[in-house]
Amino acid sequence: MTPALSVVLGSTNPAKLKPVQAVFGDLYPGARVTGVNVPSGVPEQPVGEEETLAGAVNRARAAHAALPDATYGVGLEGGVRFDASGCWLFGAVAVTDGTRCEVGRTAELRLPPQVASRLRAGEELGPVMDALSGQHNIKQKAGTVGFLTGGLLSRADVWQMGLTLAMAPFLNADLFGR
Repeated sequence: MTPALSVVLGSTNPAKLKPVQAVFGDLYPGARVTGVNVPSGVPEQPVGEEETLAGAVNRARAAHAALPDATYGVGLEGGVRFDASGCWLFGAVAVTDGTRCEVGRTAELRLPPQVASRLRAGEELGPVMDALSGQHNIKQKAGTVGFLTGGLLSRADVWQMGLTLAMAPFLNADLFGR
């Protein structure tokens, strides 16, 4: 009997574990997903695509190093970026098999101006959204996405999409030259 595929996520946050379990459960029924706390190596509130992606890659590699027998290490890092039209929330995803690392990205959501100004002043999104929503630890639940979409989408939903996109090169190794 073949042992179940194992995946290690660089987080123990339920809002991140759920989408990883969903994606790998669909791809590899019986897959085991374990969460471990690892450092992202970036600030608590990453700003910009480069910093956010670095956090995801660092988490994926550190998670895989923590459980080197895992088939895949996964890193999910939420970040924001600023442009002329406002502040945008997005997530970066990294998946490593210990040799190569593939990345993906979630959809973006424009944040309200009062949230953007607080983030620009150096605050972290989680506590800002806790105060705005009246909820405690919103980032471990439906998240900012869930709050701002009235529950139509959750944080886990967008992570699931980003992770699925990051897995495409692993699922199509012949097309990606690996």
